[in-house]
Amino acid sequence: MDSGKWIRELRGERSVKSGDIERISRAIASVKRSTDFYISHSTLCDIEAGSVPSVQKLFSLARCLKISLEELLLAFAIDVNELRRGNNRAPGLGPGSELEAHEPDFGLRLNFEAGFENQETCLLRLSPTQMVEIFPPQLQRYIDPNRYRYAVIGTEDDTMGDLIPPRSLVEIDVMQNAVQMAGWSSVLARPIYLVGYGDKHSCCWCQVQGNELTLLPHPLSQKRIRYFKLPKEASIVGRVTNCWRLS
Repeated sequence: MDSGKWIRELRGERSVKSGDIERISRAIASVKRSTDFYISHSTLCDIEAGSVPSVQKLFSLARCLKISLEELLLAFAIDVNELRRGNNRAPGLGPGSELEAHEPDFGLRLNFEAGFENQETCLLRLSPTQMVEIFPPQLQRYIDPNRYRYAVIGTEDDTMGDLIPPRSLVEIDVMQNAVQMAGWSSVLARPIYLVGYGDKHSCCWCQVQGNELTLLPHPLSQKRIRYFKLPKEASIVGRVTNCWRLS
């Protein structure tokens, strides 16, 4: 679904003008005491051009259009009912290759001497031998450090919401480092990539136009949409192929 086109058409059907969006969202922002809920004319134009707004702006937009937040999320391929059904399929695997996420019935902890509580997402830069040493025996049959790279999602990194929550271990296929722009059938099948920029990393949905890379967070994340120039400012490490939640 083209989220921007859908919102624009719904706004037209309900005779909701850009000025109405600004006025109502300004009132909401005042009540909430946060400018994050305010939707300016330029922001609305960005949304209707296809950008993904923050959850606060989605809340305000739903109020302005007089629809539920759940209904609005459907325009961005987010079906809340999928979460209610307890769908535990791993994200980012693409059509026809959805694989159930491994959630072992043991407390999954990595064998770091000092523990692992980084706030930022970290790509594990270890040799295959070292990688095996830090994984618990119960997990070792699932991993292949010779084929894949691994990263740990930071404790403060909610970029992918509850699809890949903070303190998850993710498996990265570095051979899949070209962004797939279409072809998925659900939000769970949309490819997620690990992107490196500066000395930081993020797992996110991506769009590429020319040499501009757009990092798209989960609509319920507190992270903003970010833009980088390829390959000067950022690089795509690879595609997320599996994840495990750490205890």
